[in-house]
Amino acid sequence: MIQHYFTQTKLEFDQFTSANFVLNVAINLETRPGNQAFISGYVIFLDRSSLFFREYLDATTNTVDKLMYSYHYQEANNTLIFRYDNAQHKPRLPFLEHKHTPPDPIQHASTPTIHDVLLEIAAQRRWI
Repeated sequence: MIQHYFTQTKLEFDQFTSANFVLNVAINLETRPGNQAFISGYVIFLDRSSLFFREYLDATTNTVDKLMYSYHYQEANNTLIFRYDNAQHKPRLPFLEHKHTPPDPIQHASTPTIHDVLLEIAAQRRWI
């Protein structure tokens, strides 16, 4: 299961790596004991904005579950554009999965795939 997820993730990145709006991509795929894995990396775009991502995965059942994720997209000057994550907040949010979009309040957002996030960035920047 984990290897299939790795393959799919790599294919999704390969689609964007060849795009003219991507300058650099780094992805780290690590298997962990107990059918778990960790994926992390970054994408630097033509306008020098960047996406930093990480996923902690569990495949002890017949599915791959994202136990932890963060997709952090920022301007070249490090100003946050948006971030999807499932980190606990204090005080607690009424939902675990959420999106930060300053200056707006934190809002509920379903867990995206890396492909969803890359498409959102490309559409937001009008690269596609």
